[in-house]
Amino acid sequence: MTASGETTSSPPSLLYLWDKRTLYIGPLFEPIVVNHAASTLVISLSGDPIKLYTDTAQPLESQSILFPAGSSVSVDTGSAVVVNCHLDVLGYDYDQILLQMQQRFGDVGLGLRSPGRFVDTFQALLNLAPPSCEAYGIVDELLTNPHGGKLSTFVADPRIARVVDLIKQSIHQNLSVEALASEVNLSVPRLVQLFKQQTGIPIRRYRLWHRLYVTAVKVGEGESLTAAAINAGFSDSSHFTHTFRTILGMKPSLLLGQPNRMRVIPPESLRDDLVRENY
Repeated sequence: MTASGETTSSPPSLLYLWDKRTLYIGPLFEPIVVNHAASTLVISLSGDPIKLYTDTAQPLESQSILFPAGSSVSVDTGSAVVVNCHLDVLGYDYDQILLQMQQRFGDVGLGLRSPGRFVDTFQALLNLAPPSCEAYGIVDELLTNPHGGKLSTFVADPRIARVVDLIKQSIHQNLSVEALASEVNLSVPRLVQLFKQQTGIPIRRYRLWHRLYVTAVKVGEGESLTAAAINAGFSDSSHFTHTFRTILGMKPSLLLGQPNRMRVIPPESLRDDLVRENY
């Protein structure tokens, strides 16, 4: 309640969709078991610890956790409002942010060295919900500029970058691995090996991940969930739901039916009529 007796409500959750990254800010409501196809940075905006369960005996706890693509983990954020940022597929973001973490447990990073800068930035995004391009610039500066820290020397393999682009450009063609390998002058076994080394996931999983992204973008632009899923290359809504749950560890309805509503903000050309609430 405010001093005047008016009821205050928390801002709606936000889902920003960009070609390189995606950003969700809001509660997750329940623990999720994930096998992410993208490296992920999770931050509790309230300061409450996030619990990450791996194959170790004890959970890892921190206000901020970074884990790589292909990780099979369980994440419990409690009732906290969290940042869940899926990073670039080629790995630069992960490499840069890992340099900013206080501790490492294998490939998992715990505790940002300057958490206040991240928390303040993401809290402002949640409160103000700026347009897509403006928000992307803010997030890009935050993730890639360590403010006095080390800069990553990570360099992506241009052949894998080209394959990623081809997959994005040919979502309805479903190019075979053989065709992709031919495009970059690699044998199929070598492409499969290099793609997994660079991205942390197999080609097929990345293709499904990109279709989830395209589905969300189309929904944000006004299509129904079923139409968007089919137009993104899923055979039907059941195929979409199964993929969503397998990769993200939850049913789509867990996010779509949340009580505090959600704003889905498509990339680049953001207009008021293209911002969908609760899908």
